[in-house]
Amino acid sequence: MFENICQAIEQLDGERFIEQPWIRDRNGIWIAGENSENTIYVDRALHNGNVFEKVGVNYVAIEGELPPGMTFHKSGALTTEEVDRMTGDKGTPFFATGTSFVIHPYNPMVPIAHVNYRYFQIGDGTQPGYWWFGGGADLTPAYLFEEDAVHFHNMHKEVCDKHDPSYYPRFKKWCDEYFHVSHRGESRGIGGIFFDHLNDRSVQELLAFVTDCTEAFVPAYLPIVDRRKDMVFTEENKYWQRIVRGRYVEFILTSDRGARFGLARGMVHQQSVFNCMPPAASWQYDDQPASGSKEAMLREVLKNPRQWV
Repeated sequence: MFENICQAIEQLDGERFIEQPWIRDRNGIWIAGENSENTIYVDRALHNGNVFEKVGVNYVAIEGELPPGMTFHKSGALTTEEVDRMTGDKGTPFFATGTSFVIHPYNPMVPIAHVNYRYFQIGDGTQPGYWWFGGGADLTPAYLFEEDAVHFHNMHKEVCDKHDPSYYPRFKKWCDEYFHVSHRGESRGIGGIFFDHLNDRSVQELLAFVTDCTEAFVPAYLPIVDRRKDMVFTEENKYWQRIVRGRYVEFILTSDRGARFGLARGMVHQQSVFNCMPPAASWQYDDQPASGSKEAMLREVLKNPRQWV
């Protein structure tokens, strides 16, 4: 997923990612350096491209130990009481791997995209319930084009249906509920799929499902970008894009469990978290759009999630 999506983005944009690997020093502090045998940690960033204003990318594969008293639950990750009891009183080995992309396009007619898939393992992973998969993909448009929403959701429904027809409605609902800015009473975007603590089948079955999900992202998102990237827009459209980006920032800082977990545990460098932030965002007092406008139509959809397929 990591290399394939990076290459597809570079091909569409025409610019290349810059890369920064990280390694821990003897005090456990992240410093710039080449990856070690038990830690692979890479950030990539693309700024001021031809199509994308900013793309933040992270890939990590880490073996480590939760310190005494630290649990996945306290860090903000979804887990179970059984796992928390296992990790609560002593240091516990873990393995975590995952990759994430947050894509902020230049043209406000192109939606923000987020995709992240991950795997956690407590101990050696042989005990039932001590490993799980999580992740998903979703869109945050500034301007809503229904055909784009239908395309994105349909691509993810197809991959879900290939493995289990119950997956898409379940994970679509989960996405709507998770990416909800509660203090605003609205969703962050128009959804997609999201799941966490998925461990109800064999590792092989779920790995195949997650692999198919990762491969679905490029054909689900990049055709939308290609359709919208050259559309005419105004400074008012860019202003509204910055307002929408502000909501995106609010969600990450107030509600996102992954960001809280990574920072609380020290599993990620703070640069990785802020690498996903938009290049520019705005907050305006009483930013209600004009009645009947395209911006107002988007707000209505964000307050009342729709079924797209």
